Amino acid sequence: MVAVPSLSFPALLLAIVCLLPGAALAEVSDKVPEPDLFWVVGLATSTVCLVGARLKPWLGAACFVPAALWFIGVLAELHAVDIASHLVAERGPGYYVQAYAAFGLVCVGFAMGWRWHRRSARASCAAEKR
Repeated sequence: MVAVPSLSFPALLLAIVCLLPGAALAEVSDKVPEPDLFWVVGLATSTVCLVGARLKPWLGAACFVPAALWFIGVLAELHAVDIASHLVAERGPGYYVQAYAAFGLVCVGFAMGWRWHRRSARASCAAEKR
């Protein structure tokens, strides 16, 4: 008969974790924002940038800068070397797509407001020339 050494529970747990690397996740998901927050911030600031740029282009730009800084900070955190690979494994590439799409929504809101302002300025100029 072969003698098997008895293992304590922590040693057994350590052996299982080392043998099954998929069981030990980094759990970085609880340290990063939820995708819902991307969309709430993106939609709110897109609306504010649209209305602000429609009124005055500098007002739209003033509303765009804080949102852009927030998204740049979040995206820099998401692409950090120590968590990026773990975050892709946990959340998938769709998480990054949502972050970039929400920032794109802000950019589109600002661009549409600026264009709307330009078109209304041209229309009012054309009306004054008549």
